[in-house]
Amino acid sequence: MGYLLNIIELNKNANDENIMIEENKIKFLGRSDIQFTDEKGISYIIGSEMLASKKYDMVIFTKEIEPVDKKNMLNDEDKQVIISKLFDLTKGIKWLVK
Repeated sequence: MGYLLNIIELNKNANDENIMIEENKIKFLGRSDIQFTDEKGISYIIGSEMLASKKYDMVIFTKEIEPVDKKNMLNDEDKQVIISKLFDLTKGIKWLVK
């Protein structure tokens, strides 16, 4: 059980003839952990916790970003891309990254 956000982005290509739809999903898994599914349908579990703080709303633990399918290995650059997408999609949340 959790809260699911579907974020759909409409992007026009360079010719403005076609519109590409990119869909990302974020599911908050209770007070901790987030399931993030990118536009390719690949899901990741992100270690996180809600905070009771004026400065931050949530913390992300970069060492705890794991693909649901363990065959997909992540390096630090991959994790930064995932965090960047998450930040772009949740602009109202103040994140602390550890």
